[in-house]
Amino acid sequence: MSNNTNSRDNKKIRALFSALCLCIIALGMIVYFSNTAARRGDTVNENRTLKVTETVPTAEPTTEVQHAVTVKETETAARKTEETTKKEKKEQTSFPAGESNTPYKSYYKYPLTEAVQRGYSEELSFDETMGDWRAHPAVDFTGSTGDEVTAINDGLVIDVYRDSLLGGVAVVDHGGKLVVKYCGLDSISVKKGATVDIGNKLGTLGKIPSETAQGAHLHLEATLDGKHVNPLDVMGKTE
Repeated sequence: MSNNTNSRDNKKIRALFSALCLCIIALGMIVYFSNTAARRGDTVNENRTLKVTETVPTAEPTTEVQHAVTVKETETAARKTEETTKKEKKEQTSFPAGESNTPYKSYYKYPLTEAVQRGYSEELSFDETMGDWRAHPAVDFTGSTGDEVTAINDGLVIDVYRDSLLGGVAVVDHGGKLVVKYCGLDSISVKKGATVDIGNKLGTLGKIPSETAQGAHLHLEATLDGKHVNPLDVMGKTE
């Protein structure tokens, strides 16, 4: 009787122990598979994550902004036009004609002496300095180095420069579309943009590089409306 009881108790203990072991094994497997599934889930979720870039539409300028820009551009253009007009008025480019400076009619003063060394000619003649045949659309006035050269009438100095063939040059607009070049100046006393009165000093006499054979003299060229004319005819003078 006692042996049977002990045998049954042992069987129960073994069954309980076996059940406990199975529970532990099952719990271990559950934990293992849970961790594995979790890791797989993270990988899947990570691979399936999409980067979404949100595009924000550019706002169109409002009517008020467009109007403000247009007004500003208009004001800027108006200011530039006004500044250009003022500059043109300040920098006079031509001299007005009047009763005292009308070509062929008004009084003109000799720029140097009254002695003419070489007259105006549109025909070809031999040039001793250059050694060739050429026209002479100017009048050469006799003088000495250092003599004072003066304006033949009122005018506006529109250019001053040095030339390899003509020496120092002062260009004066005497009005009525008459423009005169005073060539062969050693020193020049006026600047571009200056106004001069009849008889005012323009500079002192030097030499003409292209006419050195003639010695010191003033080479006077005149154009009327862009065409060469005899300075003496315009001045009402004779050789």
